Amino acid sequence: MTVPYEHLDISGEYLRHVVERLESFRSHPLGFRVAGTPEERQATAFAAGELRAAGLTDVVEEPVPVDAWRLQNASVELATGHRFDCASFGGVPETGPRGVRGQLVYVGRAGRKQLDGIDVGGKVALVDWEVERLWPYHVGLELGLRGAAAMVVTSPPGGPYYQAPRALGTFDGLWHAEAPSCVTIRKEDATELRAHEGDAVRVVLSAPLTPGAEAANVVGILPGRRDGAPSIVAGHHDGWFGGAFDDASAVAVTLALARAFAAKGIRLERPIAFVSHTAEEYGIARSSYDWCYGAWYQIVAEHREWSTGSSFYLNVEGSGRPAPFVVDAPPELAGWARRICRRAARDNLLPHGYRLAAPSTWTEVWPFLAAGVPGINVSTFTSEFDHTEYHTQYDTSDRVDFDYLERLTRVCARLLLQADVGALDYAARALDVRRSLGKLEHKRLQRGLDNLARANGRKAFTAVGRGLHGLDAREAARYPHEQTAADVRFLEKGLIELEARRHRSAANALARVGLNWLCADLGRDAFRIEHARRGRRAPRACWAAQGDPDIGPDLWDEIASLRRESGARPQGAWLERSLRRHLAASRKELTRRLDRMAAAADGKVFPLPRPRPSDLPTR
Repeated sequence: MTVPYEHLDISGEYLRHVVERLESFRSHPLGFRVAGTPEERQATAFAAGELRAAGLTDVVEEPVPVDAWRLQNASVELATGHRFDCASFGGVPETGPRGVRGQLVYVGRAGRKQLDGIDVGGKVALVDWEVERLWPYHVGLELGLRGAAAMVVTSPPGGPYYQAPRALGTFDGLWHAEAPSCVTIRKEDATELRAHEGDAVRVVLSAPLTPGAEAANVVGILPGRRDGAPSIVAGHHDGWFGGAFDDASAVAVTLALARAFAAKGIRLERPIAFVSHTAEEYGIARSSYDWCYGAWYQIVAEHREWSTGSSFYLNVEGSGRPAPFVVDAPPELAGWARRICRRAARDNLLPHGYRLAAPSTWTEVWPFLAAGVPGINVSTFTSEFDHTEYHTQYDTSDRVDFDYLERLTRVCARLLLQADVGALDYAARALDVRRSLGKLEHKRLQRGLDNLARANGRKAFTAVGRGLHGLDAREAARYPHEQTAADVRFLEKGLIELEARRHRSAANALARVGLNWLCADLGRDAFRIEHARRGRRAPRACWAAQGDPDIGPDLWDEIASLRRESGARPQGAWLERSLRRHLAASRKELTRRLDRMAAAADGKVFPLPRPRPSDLPTR
């Protein structure tokens, strides 16, 4: 159908109304509407009400079981009574009303080598989050096993996050049961607090955790000319602090599109589902994969039929800050998305420009892609924002340019209404897979890619989605073979270096296998706990099971021995035997993965993993 885009009734005033209303739902003076809390349910009721007011009749709040975490109060108090306001991470256990008291000890980045010279037993550890990859939950596990009473985390000047002046930060926790309670503190306050090292302090975190609470995805359907699985447009209503840009702005886009389409009487061939997701920021405790939970639950539990029937999924992330429009598109949709954006730029809808990127696991498009739904993610995130104001108290409605957000909503309308399964470019996917293979040889996969390059239509994407979307050991989106192939290379290099008696070089190679980079910062026990919580078979793997991450073998003992660490197992013939055994296993695993990719490229549709009991929070 011809759609008169310029006549769609989309207003900046309505977009502002939605963002400001969602921003007002808060459990703490600074905000927080977390999945399964009263504030989140206020948000779902509001979104559902707006969809009904738009004229959609088939509107539901679909229950999603979560571990609700509700921030109410967080602080560090000196013996003088001076109090520093704090926040925390989703899923971190609270201290109780009396808090936790202990002597303050500064531990820097808090890797095991820094901690070896410090007694943290019964103390409150002040931690610098200096590098992104060593997350607070890693440090918390190591500190907990060493007996720390509590921890206070800051991202110091030059750190990965919260670098805006006086920024107070948060994130999903991914917290281990063995770790102590934790609060976050402004970097400026951390400098003042550090001057009191050795003094007694009190850490208070009031954040009740309710296992098996009920959250909800909101779904409203605009009928099509025929029944069937809908196209989908979605954002997420849960948020840290005010969560205005991330992601009330996307809910505003979704609701504004529903109003505009319904008012215009638009009817496509198939229905359109307007969705507001829960639990994008955090949804389940004691999991290495605690984000994107609501979207994952929707596609694998509530609407599995969408995975084979829906023709398009448009995920909207933080939008409306004055920055380029970023479209995360898989190879099949990159050319089509670029054409839409070129036309939108000519029509003055993209005054800050646009760029294309690859889909990532940090947005809800990934569980849908890996389930078999063609989709893209759009946003105006920037690396500068990530570094300074992301997940801080500065995510407020006054930082959103609503005139720009109105233009982006019109671009989203074009993306949604011009989605066409005939535009799926499987030849681009085949080429992309070939690039990822490098010098790897696999004749059956090459034949499958030849067939994939000639494919067309929607059905082939289900096979591609389920068979070619994988994860590396750090949960980044990769092809299923990439992590394993890298592990094989580094195991081979480790053996070569071992045989040449270049032990430190051998250790450095092995540290690049799977999760083993963490061996430098986690002790043996902490590493084994972390290693056991990763991968598709791990408890609470939820959406990661779709990507079958290869976390590699546990090489902590081998690396420690090669580095002649105190207490390590002495070097000997066991080292070579162990590495050869792990190499053989990794080679076998690589063959399995390449065989599976070949079958997917040839059109085989693998089953969509179902939620296991351990993936679903219960009371």
